[in-house]
Amino acid sequence: MAKPLTAPAVLRAAMNLGAVPPDADVSRRGEVRWESEGLAYLGWISKDAADMLAWHMNVGDARFGSALEKYGRMSVPIRSSCEEMSWPQVMDSSLEGFLREGLGRAAQFVTGRIDLCELLSSRENVQRGDLYVWLPVANYPARLVQALVLARDLGEPDLESRILVQLEQGPIRLSNGRSMDVLGSAKRWASRYSGVLGFDIPI
Repeated sequence: MAKPLTAPAVLRAAMNLGAVPPDADVSRRGEVRWESEGLAYLGWISKDAADMLAWHMNVGDARFGSALEKYGRMSVPIRSSCEEMSWPQVMDSSLEGFLREGLGRAAQFVTGRIDLCELLSSRENVQRGDLYVWLPVANYPARLVQALVLARDLGEPDLESRILVQLEQGPIRLSNGRSMDVLGSAKRWASRYSGVLGFDIPI
């Protein structure tokens, strides 16, 4: 009986298929990383208790992401409602399709730094086809601050103005029924981010 493919072997197969770039860095833990056109990509695969293979992809900002390592790397998580299959033992057409339609399409979801900025500033999940960016409302103020930093770095005053308006919108309702002051929370996040980025973030 053939041994199941290892996580790195699955990711190398994704490279051979063109689902991820051929020069991407694959780790023994089943992670793949690369950067392209100002964006930083982190993909990984996992196995659950039922031996199901799942893919995951986070896309963040290459310039500020490393400084914000402990705060999520200024990234958005891309997910799908159909991102699992039985753990493979061989490279076959099912795995090829899974990798192309999963990691391959997820890597194309964010079109650039401006798009990343707009996604970070969204209050709700953003759906594109059968993929979506998972954006919990609880981290909305933190994401607005990240988007503000990005908009200013990009030199996009219209985008910056829109984000500032969003910061002033008043309290929002959380999933547990409690309310959260967006501006107050954002100011606290701005102070934390300033400490690691090395510059002030006026709000």
